[in-house]
Amino acid sequence: MRINRAVMTFVVLATALGGAGGCSGDTVAESATPNSVASSTTVAPPLPDFGPLGYGKIRLGMSVTDAKATGEIAKLEDMGGDPPGCGRYTAAAGWSGFYNQGEIVAITHNKLPAHTPEGITVGSTLEQVRTAYPTLKLGHNWSSADVPGHPAHYGFLGIRSESPPEAKVTQMLLYNDKDTCHN
Repeated sequence: MRINRAVMTFVVLATALGGAGGCSGDTVAESATPNSVASSTTVAPPLPDFGPLGYGKIRLGMSVTDAKATGEIAKLEDMGGDPPGCGRYTAAAGWSGFYNQGEIVAITHNKLPAHTPEGITVGSTLEQVRTAYPTLKLGHNWSSADVPGHPAHYGFLGIRSESPPEAKVTQMLLYNDKDTCHN
């Protein structure tokens, strides 16, 4: 009788602790492994590149009608004819941009997490931007660089001609030559 109680106690304890180590087919022990927990964790998809010609489903040069059809545009705003033909849009995710004569001409990332294909992001230093974009032109209010191999340009707020060496990018812009809608 004592042996039966001892065996029964062992079986109850082994089951409660995940089963006996050497038993095959023990699904309790297999489902409690650290790997099974990690495999059920979902990883967020990587952010799309900011550039070379767009962000998400929005592309420079696409019509406002096509941009709205992507579902990413939440709001369109006419700029009242100053400059003529220009308007502003806001994406559902929070970033924004400009359109000119019904065509997307600029995307402003508004400090959301994003990076260029060359790895530049909000917080990148002047040296990092200059290394990634040798065509960097330091301006009075912001700096710009050609997008390598494409008919577009990046704008980098936070780094400009009078910036100290420790200056960092605070906002990014992607635009084409038809963008006459901001300074």
